Amino acid sequence: MASPFLLGGIAWRWLNERMATLVYTPDTLPPVFSGKQRYGVLGDPVAHSLSPVMQEAGFAALGISAEYFRVEVPAGGLSAALPRLHAAGFLGWNCTLPHKESMFSLCEETDESARESATVNTVLVTDGKLRGSSTDAGGWEDAVAEAWKLDLSSQRILLLGCGGVGRTLAFRLAKRGCRQLTVANRTPGKAAQLVEELRRLHATPAALVPWESAELVAAARACDLVVHATKLGLAEGDPLPLPENSWHAGLRIYDIVYRQDYTPLVRLARSRGLPAVDGLGMLLHQGARALSLWTGQNAPISAMRTALEKIAGRPL
Repeated sequence: MASPFLLGGIAWRWLNERMATLVYTPDTLPPVFSGKQRYGVLGDPVAHSLSPVMQEAGFAALGISAEYFRVEVPAGGLSAALPRLHAAGFLGWNCTLPHKESMFSLCEETDESARESATVNTVLVTDGKLRGSSTDAGGWEDAVAEAWKLDLSSQRILLLGCGGVGRTLAFRLAKRGCRQLTVANRTPGKAAQLVEELRRLHATPAALVPWESAELVAAARACDLVVHATKLGLAEGDPLPLPENSWHAGLRIYDIVYRQDYTPLVRLARSRGLPAVDGLGMLLHQGARALSLWTGQNAPISAMRTALEKIAGRPL
């Protein structure tokens, strides 16, 4: 599968070709090189992931010999993939769509960050056991603070999508306390279940609105911050997750998706003068937290940022 995150110009041609070919399955991983630690990111799709460049730069800055792979694992295939990852010598990995919820149930141990939302995006293998964590919410909070220095507790927030990362952010926002949290999802039953869980566990007001509805437009017009947490925008031709007629002056948009040329949602919002950022900053900060969990050391964020900005061809 070709990556939508392609870098322009002759100077980047070799990198585009390398990115397109370096996607493995659990059965096609290369032999273990002596002395190198092994990590990776599991997902479907996964070809677009920039995590390998960022994480390998982090390991190198710490003086650790390690390699980090993109591993394509289809939905429903996670359990069967784990023995192959063990056999391939993996000491840990990240999970992206669609595996974060499934990974939680497959870990022998989970920490508070994972139990908060019943999702896992970072696994550490210790004595053959899987210890699961979630660095998504903390990484997102770090990215928002860096971009806007925003007090989230004062915000009326509309969350679009309640899959792995959307669910994680919903629980973190409810736990921290925001002024209002409204959730919309293309699968309505999943959204209804999430809102019910939030209402039981937290005092933050949580509401549900249907996808592509007048209620969604009204919710966007009444909110301060839209957080887009579906995969719309990853592929060319995807529709906008939120109609433009629902935008208003003062609205901020955070798009979890990242592309080299920004997502259509971010590009259009910025052209209308709205503050909008994509998920590249979140990728950096959640990845730094993951690296710290694997190594027990402070992540070299500066080196990871430099590598990420270089491959992206733009600042975060």
